Amino acid sequence: MSVRVALLGCGRWGEKLLRALSENARARVVAVADVDRGRLARARALAPRARLVRTLDEALAARVDAVVVATPAASHAELALRALEAGADVFVEKPLALSAAQADRCAARAAALGRVGMVGHLLRYHPSVVHLVALARERRLGDLVSFSAARLSTGGAGGGARSALWTLGPHDLSVLSALDPSPLVEARAHLSPGGEHVTLSARLESGLTAQIELCSSSPTKERRLRLAGSARVALFDDVRAPDRLALLDARGAAAGALFDDARERAERDALARAVEEREVEVPWREPLSVEIEHFLRCVEDRAPPLTPLDEGAAVVRVLERVEATLAPVEARAVAAG
Repeated sequence: MSVRVALLGCGRWGEKLLRALSENARARVVAVADVDRGRLARARALAPRARLVRTLDEALAARVDAVVVATPAASHAELALRALEAGADVFVEKPLALSAAQADRCAARAAALGRVGMVGHLLRYHPSVVHLVALARERRLGDLVSFSAARLSTGGAGGGARSALWTLGPHDLSVLSALDPSPLVEARAHLSPGGEHVTLSARLESGLTAQIELCSSSPTKERRLRLAGSARVALFDDVRAPDRLALLDARGAAAGALFDDARERAERDALARAVEEREVEVPWREPLSVEIEHFLRCVEDRAPPLTPLDEGAAVVRVLERVEATLAPVEARAVAAG
């Protein structure tokens, strides 16, 4: 029996979600809600049997089992709570909310009502990232030393630094949490002089350090992760090679350092010269399809998702705290406990 799904929001990303839902045999899209009639017209091609409506209440009237929330971030928490109270399971695009209080309330209500609540931390469903997390948990890299990432987009999402932090930051923070769930003891952020880049730095209780560079208006698109352990360094470049990881000997890779352009260029050269034995090819499947399949299975099986609303709330708490440290020149360190 198919899961009856309503999609809220059919913008750029909502349309991608609608496509993934429509392609999955476990889902039956029964309603699509958006205030923009042009977006609803485009939704018709992907979900010809769905009701095209303008409000959540109209969507719920289609007797839905689950609601997928892909509206602007400021409305995520309110819509998720209303869907939960109406008896639906919910999938909420990241960020779960724009305040920790709202995010915690969503997670608490889902738990109290016995509903499946999942946040769309897409990178957690990327096959290469799943493999990277497995390598770390199996201690194939040794003791984890540092994590660094660059997530630069060319789309110009708007909203300035807050947009880059809140729109792009959840991806890498969710991966960091999966790699090492120990608490943050310090976190800070700063803006580049022009205000285009946000650099987030953190230290975990385990000793793992992290540095994440974010930009929503970059001239080039970059999606890079680097995880250094005491034995090996794993590199992932989602733009150049989404289906593989490169593993380098930590002795030649400055394992204890954070992200550095010169070192990163040297590692990229090493990656280009790497023999096949140093590359791990990962069977490819579109992360969005994996994510949607996982949510539908959780709804069917009444199982907890890989990225529950609790995780979404934890990421929002970090974002809220880090945002408070943003400064254009020197960021001030804050305790993250």
